[in-house]
Amino acid sequence: MRKFLSLFIILCTTLLSAVAQNSDSVRLVTAPRESITLPKGAEGYTVKRVNIFSSTQTISVIRYSPRHFSTAIVLPKELSHLSATAIASGADFGVNAGYWDVTNSLPSTFLRIDGEQIAQTAEYEKERVDGLLCIGRRRVVIDACKAGEEASFAAKYEDILASGPLLIDEGKSVDHNAYTKNMVEAAHKKDIGAHYTYVRRHPRTAIGTDRKGKVYLVVVDGRSAGNADGVTIAELTKICEWLGLCDAINLDGGSSSTMWGKQAGVINHPSRNRKFDHEGERRVSSILSVKRR
Repeated sequence: MRKFLSLFIILCTTLLSAVAQNSDSVRLVTAPRESITLPKGAEGYTVKRVNIFSSTQTISVIRYSPRHFSTAIVLPKELSHLSATAIASGADFGVNAGYWDVTNSLPSTFLRIDGEQIAQTAEYEKERVDGLLCIGRRRVVIDACKAGEEASFAAKYEDILASGPLLIDEGKSVDHNAYTKNMVEAAHKKDIGAHYTYVRRHPRTAIGTDRKGKVYLVVVDGRSAGNADGVTIAELTKICEWLGLCDAINLDGGSSSTMWGKQAGVINHPSRNRKFDHEGERRVSSILSVKRR
């Protein structure tokens, strides 16, 4: 009897979780959208203060075709606001890109630009770096790759950025349960803070592609109670699922998370100044610059 009761409780919990997630996806899809002014061929919107994951979320999304827009990884000479770097690169829009070492302001994961390797993945980043953003002539590819194995992709792509964790790989969402456990243990051992565990909610930036090859830039705001709570990695994965992505990867997050447009200015609400406005940009070491061909 006890065994049957335990199985019944597990089944009910699973069903309730599935119902809640389905309700969340409906809320996100049907929430009012504020359009983002973008060049012809790209489209974007912001959903503000939508109630999902039993929290308040503000999410900005841009979708574009790599056939009509070129994507570049841009590394400024020194830490700079996304908006400044994007303007200098002639971008139409963009988001913050890779992880970086705050002690020396340099990229901390594998980075290859125009065929030249700029950086390799630091030892302390290997726990969370498990994928690559690869930029081809008219396509953007996201693929699984362990740190140290990037050379196998270098023959095909001149522009590569290592990041992680991978969220969706070839249509299958990544299970982060074991990953999260490892990260929690690593955080305790290295005393590197809760952000590394990915179990707490933070602002997040992600990039993904759908089955037609269109690219999605996703920025979730956070650290603003009542406006934007931020998401965990598992919750970010769900958002990417609901957007219909078949491949997606997490980029740098926290106060680095920023989305900018040439016509719109800073689109999201960067959290550096702890205010829910567009003025809280943090200086970052790399960006994704997108411009119409």
